[in-house]
Amino acid sequence: MISKSILFYWSKGADTRRSVLFIIDELSKLNKPCFLNIIAKKLKITHVGIKKHVDLLIEEKYIEPINPDGKPIYLKLSKSGQDMVKELSEK
Repeated sequence: MISKSILFYWSKGADTRRSVLFIIDELSKLNKPCFLNIIAKKLKITHVGIKKHVDLLIEEKYIEPINPDGKPIYLKLSKSGQDMVKELSEK
């Protein structure tokens, strides 16, 4: 398991990973689906570039696929992801 300090504060991709969490949170509050293409479009990053961040966040259990075998894969924040958004919002 990678520490949250490295994932969200110190590493090169930390800004992007924080943004991914905030986008998923924002869309969830609007009751809108969230999948890779939406995140990529909002961040102006390629689908492949976002997938690496999302895969890492899934592996570290900050986000969860709602339909893991579906196309596209819809994403939601896990409890850890919700807690991280709250923590990041307080800073």
